[in-house]
Amino acid sequence: LDFFLQLTLLPLIMPHSTRHNLLKVFELDLSNPDKLDLYDLGIWKKVVSDMGPSFIRRIDELDQKMSAGPPSLSLQTNTPPAIKLQINTGGGSFPWHFDNPGPPNQRILTCVIYLNPNWKEGDGGEIVLCPFLSPKIVIPPLHGRAVFFVSDRILHRVMPSKTRRVCFTMWCNGNGANATNDVVLSRDALQFTSYDEAQSFFAKSPLQRVISRAVYSEEYLESLFECLGSKNGMAGDGDGDAEGMTKEEKDLIIKQHDASVLGIRKKLRPLIDELRRRKYS
Repeated sequence: LDFFLQLTLLPLIMPHSTRHNLLKVFELDLSNPDKLDLYDLGIWKKVVSDMGPSFIRRIDELDQKMSAGPPSLSLQTNTPPAIKLQINTGGGSFPWHFDNPGPPNQRILTCVIYLNPNWKEGDGGEIVLCPFLSPKIVIPPLHGRAVFFVSDRILHRVMPSKTRRVCFTMWCNGNGANATNDVVLSRDALQFTSYDEAQSFFAKSPLQRVISRAVYSEEYLESLFECLGSKNGMAGDGDGDAEGMTKEEKDLIIKQHDASVLGIRKKLRPLIDELRRRKYS
């Protein structure tokens, strides 16, 4: 959704989003009012106190109007959204992940708002959404743009940024987030009559989080190298590589990743193999 923020609010926010250039990635939890004063980000109090609660009420009203039955999101309207400011000064990225990976997290809706008036194609920093076994969606971080997605069902990442990238994220909690049948992949949940039925089920269910790393194994690993290598900031030498990671660091990441994937494949090999085949088809 473009032009999400009021034009009168953008000029007030921008000067307070351009002061922290020492770190490659600067993140600040705006839900903590003491930190707003500590970092001289007083204008963000308006975002936290006014925009956050208003945003969640409006989304809830829309959810109720659009749902034929009970609201699909079932937001916790009495809980203000968590809000985080992020300033990437260039070079950083984020690997594939879910904003709600499991309990005790209660996030159900993510909204990312971008503050990049000078962004142009080629600058990087795009957010990439990956609906289960569907084509990836690449979204540029244009100024004033808001990107919405369901926190427990949309795998996503952020591409490396070649220039400054600023955004803030609001996470809304849901009353039914991480119910038992959305967390535990039981035998009953696996009673499919076809692989088409299985694909459709996981595409709509938070249970895709259980198998995601095995289905998207190569993508996870590649993004981890990309992210950790750039954050490390180490110069390449004889014992490392161009990504700035030593061989020992890289081997440890591969070992941990492979162990996680193997644990999933041992239990669900025929299903995982078929879903991976469909990913490539």
